[in-house]
Amino acid sequence: MNFIRNYQHRVLSVLFALWLHKTEFIMYDQNQIQRIAELQVTVTSDTIMRSAVLVLGLCALFPLFCGACFISQLEEGATHCQDETDKTWHAVGSSWRNSQCVECSCESNLMTCCEGLATVTGYADNCVVVYDYTKCTFEVVNKNDPSEHCDYEAILK
Repeated sequence: MNFIRNYQHRVLSVLFALWLHKTEFIMYDQNQIQRIAELQVTVTSDTIMRSAVLVLGLCALFPLFCGACFISQLEEGATHCQDETDKTWHAVGSSWRNSQCVECSCESNLMTCCEGLATVTGYADNCVVVYDYTKCTFEVVNKNDPSEHCDYEAILK
């Protein structure tokens, strides 16, 4: 890291020398200037590559936060959206939750719907997830004794 800082310092020195006193540029020979230029290209390329990897990594994680969503394109001039689960119609600008707890919104050119209930993982084999679609909630309970709640590790939506 000190190696990069030293070269960055030298590049800044060269730029400052060019700006302030053009004659000071002679202090640096061609090999030094070439190495500084190559290092700057390497650092810039490395920075761009790291940024691209970070963006791709975040994009790969995005479905974990907003999984089970879908978008339907509306016909031009549409005034309503039809819920694909309940087959009900909803005006443009409205939002609703259907009978399966899917949360939807109707915009002027598209309808967006996302799962409203979580998918539960990491619970014991002797447990089961019980969904209450009237309240849009769930419980993880023992198969043999539903009054006994079970632990679970993750909720993915």
